[in-house]
Amino acid sequence: MKHKILVVSSSYPKFKGDINGGFVHELSRRLINEFDVFVVSPWEKGLLKNEIMDGVCVYRHRQFIWNVKLAYGIGLFENFKKSPLNYIFLPFYFLFQLFAIIKICKLEKIRIIHTHWLIPNGLIAVIYKKIFNPKVKVLCTIHGSDYYGLNNFLGNFLKRFTLKKCAKITVVSEALKNDLLKNYSVKEVFVQPMGIDTNLFAPIKYNHFLKEKLNIQGPFLLFVGIIVESKGIKNLIDALTDVLFEFPNLKLVVVGEGEQKKEMIENVQKIGITDSVLFVGKLEQLELSKYYATADIFILPSKSEGFGLVYAEALSSGVFTIASDLPAVHDIIEDYQTGFFLKNIDSKTIAKKIIEVINNKEKFLFVKNNGRNHIVDNFDWEIIKYKYINLINKLVSN
Repeated sequence: MKHKILVVSSSYPKFKGDINGGFVHELSRRLINEFDVFVVSPWEKGLLKNEIMDGVCVYRHRQFIWNVKLAYGIGLFENFKKSPLNYIFLPFYFLFQLFAIIKICKLEKIRIIHTHWLIPNGLIAVIYKKIFNPKVKVLCTIHGSDYYGLNNFLGNFLKRFTLKKCAKITVVSEALKNDLLKNYSVKEVFVQPMGIDTNLFAPIKYNHFLKEKLNIQGPFLLFVGIIVESKGIKNLIDALTDVLFEFPNLKLVVVGEGEQKKEMIENVQKIGITDSVLFVGKLEQLELSKYYATADIFILPSKSEGFGLVYAEALSSGVFTIASDLPAVHDIIEDYQTGFFLKNIDSKTIAKKIIEVINNKEKFLFVKNNGRNHIVDNFDWEIIKYKYINLINKLVSN
C-alpha cells in the first residue's frame, strides 16, 4: 500500500498546461508512482471544486465567503502589495484552507503534509499539526518570496514558529539555505529546487513560423515574468533605445501579466518603439517552450529571485541567457560559462550586455551548450523527483 501525501499550495494549475503553480503540479504528478498524492489549493469562480489532474487528486478551497482572487494571477504576495485591503480576506483564507486540510487528512488518513511556501501554507499546516494531529509530519518547501516577505516583528515570529514545527525543510537555492541558517535556529536545510522538463524546454522546440507570426526580422529578445517593477521590465524597455540604434530590426517579446503592464505599454508608446516591443500575455507551457527555443536572447534584469526558474527554463531551451547577478541565481548560471550576468541593472548596462552577446553569438556558442548541459545534468525533473522521494521516505520511516 502506498503512503499518502497531502500537498498544500496557494498556487496550482487551473487547467492542464496552466503556468500557475506549474512546478508544484509537475513535482506532484511525478510522485504518484511512489505515493498517493492529494492537493489542497485555492478555488475561484470557474474552477472545479474537486478533480483528478494527471493522476493527482486536487481539492480546492474557498478564499472568502464569496469569490475573490487572492492566490492567482500575479501571486498571493504581489496581490497583497497591490491592494492592502486584500489583507481583510486573509483570516478567511486561513480558515478555509485549514478546514480543507482537516477534512482531507481525516478522510484519506494523511501521514505527510508537503507545503509549498512558508507563509501562509506552511503556517496553516503546522497549526493543523499542533491542534488537530500531532502525529502528522510537515515538509515545507520555501521558494523565496515567502521567506523574504513579511520582514517585520509579526512576520518573523510566524516564520520562526512555522520552521520550528516542520519535520523537514527544503529550499530552492544555496543562497536561500545560507540565509535561513544564518537568521533562524534551523538544524538542517535541504537544497532541492523545482525541476525542469528538459524534453519540453529544449532546443528542438525552435519554431521558424513563430518568428513569421510575430513579424520578427532581426534579433529576437525575450522576457518572461510578472510585469512588475521588481522584475526590471522598465529598465529593459529603456535600454532598447540604445540597442535599437545598433540593431534597428530587433524585437522584444514580453511574456506575462502584471500590475505594471498598462504603464509599460504607455512607456513604449511614449519613447516611440511600439513596433519593437510586443506584449503577448501569459502562455501555456507548450507554447512558451517554442518562444524560449526560438529566441536569440532571454533576459530578466530582476531585483530579487528565490531560485530563478525561468532562467533554468531558458538555459534548458538553448538560448543565450542574461540574468541579474543575484546569489540565488549562482546555482544556475556561471558568468560567461553557462550564461551572462548583469553587474548592474540600469538601462545602460543592460543595453551594453545585449549588444555584446548579439555581436559575439558565434564566439559564445559554447555558453549556450554549457547552459543546456548544466540544466540537464543537475535540474532535470527525474533528478529532483528522486531527491524528494528519498526525503519523504525518510519522513515516513521515522
